[in-house]
Amino acid sequence: MARTKILATLGPASFDRIEQLMSAGVDGFRLNMSHVSPEGYASNSELVEKIRKLDENIFLVGDLQGPKIRLGDFKTVNVTVGDKVSIIPSSESGGGIPIQCNEVYQHVSPGNILLIDDGNVGLRVRDVRKKEILCEVEYGRVIEARKGVNIPNVSIPMEYLAEKDKRDLDFLVKNNFHYVSASYSRTAEDILQVRKFAGDGILIIGKPENYEGEINLQQIVEAADAMMVPRGDFGMEQGVENVPAFQKRLIELCNIRGKMVITATQMLESMMDCKEPKRAEVSDIFNAVLDGSDVLMLSGETSKGNYPIETVQMMNRILGRAEEYLFDKTNGINLGEKMNKLIAAESVSDIVSKSVYAASNSDGIKAVIVPTHKGTTARMISRFRIEQPIIAVCYDPVIRRRLNACWGVIPISTKNKDEKCIVEDSIERAKLAGYVKIGDKVIVTAGIGSYETGNTNMMRIEKIK
Repeated sequence: MARTKILATLGPASFDRIEQLMSAGVDGFRLNMSHVSPEGYASNSELVEKIRKLDENIFLVGDLQGPKIRLGDFKTVNVTVGDKVSIIPSSESGGGIPIQCNEVYQHVSPGNILLIDDGNVGLRVRDVRKKEILCEVEYGRVIEARKGVNIPNVSIPMEYLAEKDKRDLDFLVKNNFHYVSASYSRTAEDILQVRKFAGDGILIIGKPENYEGEINLQQIVEAADAMMVPRGDFGMEQGVENVPAFQKRLIELCNIRGKMVITATQMLESMMDCKEPKRAEVSDIFNAVLDGSDVLMLSGETSKGNYPIETVQMMNRILGRAEEYLFDKTNGINLGEKMNKLIAAESVSDIVSKSVYAASNSDGIKAVIVPTHKGTTARMISRFRIEQPIIAVCYDPVIRRRLNACWGVIPISTKNKDEKCIVEDSIERAKLAGYVKIGDKVIVTAGIGSYETGNTNMMRIEKIK
């Protein structure tokens, strides 16, 4: 399997194909809470339990809706260019298409454009009459319920955690999800608000999707546990031509800090209706790996596409080729050396992880074995994109599943908590799991004397006996 992890979004196309998706190469599943009502909590809880029984290492991500504008519930509307469309607040009755943010009409004016469903439909505002927004279809064919709405260059004040988000967050915490995406993160305060409500049992993924999120990017990265490159809404809000530079900048900020980063949106969108991807999509995935992504995410491809299994298989094949290229020393791509230069040796953990990287370049090193209490050591080593497997030996099953979202990390379990024998135990666990054998030379690194605090301070090279 590839070292870069695959996150698949759950939906009608995948609910009854979980096992097949795992076999195809999925490492984690995502639930988009924008499409989940309280009435759907019970069935989704059952689905989560099914996933856990099938694979103990699968990580789970829940996406909050956040302060994102969405259409309400209505029957699908087919449109053509030039059609007149009326948009009304969901709280109002009438013949228009409902929009969930009831105050939108107060902030738009003739000339603004409403981009629906990641820009698949464009509605130009022609007039605003009382609470009704009168639009003309500029492009697009289908307007579907609950699709996202972006309005470039228009700022609409919205509280960060709406009541729906609080209910959904409570559901995710109670069902032991490992990560929650804080959609439309605008400032570090938004991340802290989610953490205050959710507690420490779930890790928070920052998801900056507009101008405010971009200008506060560094503080959001510092506050969050992990990050997502949300190319869809960011492209709608900030212009698609700005997406590649934003992607590279955000991934680098995360890599330096050892924070997991997901690249998302339209990775293999053409495979929703076709078994063969577009060549540009293949190059996009390839380059996302070379940029330093930990995880690549599939959205509609696995939630409602016609070929979810084939899509995952294709992504796995592309990741394999990208990683072959990444490790080919003749092509000039060396993410490990790039990180080695960018990471200042300011902490003991940084010094030790840089030493692990240097030692991994020695001849004959077969693996890096990491007994870890909180997962910090494994993440710090992962950022160097070493060629050897990083075997994280965890007592806590929650940490094990979280680490399955980190590039190149293979989490395995142990029942040992005694720091005095963690090195010997970890080597034995890796040997029993078949990742190393007698005679292999391995690097072992951990926090001795600080194991439970997650501070790395020891590295040694061992020959397996």
